[in-house]
Amino acid sequence: MIIRNLTYDFFQPLKKSDKVSSALRLMYEYKISHAPVVEESTYLGIISENDLLVMPNKSEKIESLCKALPKPFIKENEHILNALNIISNLQIEVLPVLDNDHQYKGLITAEQVLKEIAGIFSLENPGGIIILEVNLNDYSMSEIARIIEANDTKILSSGVKIIPDSTKIEITLKLNVMNIEPVIQTFMRYNYNIIFYFGDNEKNEEVLKERYELLMRYLNT
Repeated sequence: MIIRNLTYDFFQPLKKSDKVSSALRLMYEYKISHAPVVEESTYLGIISENDLLVMPNKSEKIESLCKALPKPFIKENEHILNALNIISNLQIEVLPVLDNDHQYKGLITAEQVLKEIAGIFSLENPGGIIILEVNLNDYSMSEIARIIEANDTKILSSGVKIIPDSTKIEITLKLNVMNIEPVIQTFMRYNYNIIFYFGDNEKNEEVLKERYELLMRYLNT
């Protein structure tokens, strides 16, 4: 998914001549804590709600705050995963979109990005998750797919994570069924190292909760 395919013109950017009170009202209306400041399509940076709230005179223009604004952005021809990385690292909920000439084009939200990525990786669809650790030289997606499909199961999405300072990789597999026990048993017969799995073969509620929390920690690393 490329950024230009998203809708990102929902918010009229702030101008240096806007009053603090007006900026706060707009941010409250759109339920965002950061907003872009733009002058004639030139992106000046994003201003935070906290910056505005500490201003003693709410009738003052925001121009005085625009001299050293942070300038996070993403180009409209970049992939949405790059947007997730920026939003996550900077802990912001909106991200300005620029064209190749660094002109302001619009704004995307963290919620938009997460929804699109959930669709890409089929996170909204039911199904089990298996994470394998394999040597890079032994990696064969065709063999992994064959093992899974031999158990009447399909791969909805997959991802590969390189382990730093190692010859190993982690392969995350999202499957189309929750009962993944047959797939797990087959992987074990082929001596695959399964470092995590999540499915309804775990009947104990506490075990399910523990595995879910482990998955969330894994995805956040």
